[in-house]
Amino acid sequence: PYHRGAAYLSGFVDAAAVAGEPVPDFHTHVKTIDGRLAKRRLDHCFVGGMFAGRVRSISADIGEVASDHFPLRVDIDLETPGIAT
Repeated sequence: PYHRGAAYLSGFVDAAAVAGEPVPDFHTHVKTIDGRLAKRRLDHCFVGGMFAGRVRSISADIGEVASDHFPLRVDIDLETPGIAT
């Protein structure tokens, strides 16, 4: 994750850190800083530790204009019984 110290906080985990399908070049915000295009990850989704093993994927919909940040989508398997938590 962008802020490594944020990966675990009081039993919560960063969904991007535990996603079954990691996303290369994952970012939720784009801004030109000092003439350079900066792709940054400013948005996070934290899930309780019991759901960490159920996070399948995470993505940012870079084609959707919602604000200056891209919408964040997290796919969590809530149907398969017996997934280790």
